[in-house]
Amino acid sequence: MTALVDNPWLALVLWLAAYLADYYLTLYSARLYAAGAKNFIAIEGSYELTPYYQADIDALRRVSPRFILALLLSVLVIELVWYLSMDVAGLPALFEFALGALLLREAAVLLRHARNLALFRAATTTQGLQGQLRYARWLSLRLSAVDLFSFAAFLAVLAPLTASWFVAGGALSCAVTAFQHWRRARSEGSRQ
Repeated sequence: MTALVDNPWLALVLWLAAYLADYYLTLYSARLYAAGAKNFIAIEGSYELTPYYQADIDALRRVSPRFILALLLSVLVIELVWYLSMDVAGLPALFEFALGALLLREAAVLLRHARNLALFRAATTTQGLQGQLRYARWLSLRLSAVDLFSFAAFLAVLAPLTASWFVAGGALSCAVTAFQHWRRARSEGSRQ
């Protein structure tokens, strides 16, 4: 972890790789969904769960001005947090915590992408699937919340065992995002 804390450029490279992978794996999954997976798995509303990106993913935009703006802002925030935690406050653990919050939440999302890609690839070739499964919007959000709560719980157990602020940051960010998805699921479910 010291290499990431001492070298903000390495931290930025990892963040850029994770954030780009998230967007483009979402885009690839959405293409597979449109190419045939939707015949077996019907998802109510947008495939994308994050409202900020829904229009771009629904339009299958390879280059998204919203994504580029968010990416640039996130890089600036990472640099600012590094400067404040290292040079101003002298608390490298603060940067480690923040970086864990970003990278480990992305890790949880990337694991979900891997599962969806395997499922959607099977669906586009009609291998191993029959019939159709329909997901209400609220259920998609609730399942995402369960995935993220599970990841948060795992990281929350791991953080004190490893004495890692990085892992603790990941636990908190996964829990916060899970709570947001759970709350949106409740809101969506109450509309039906």
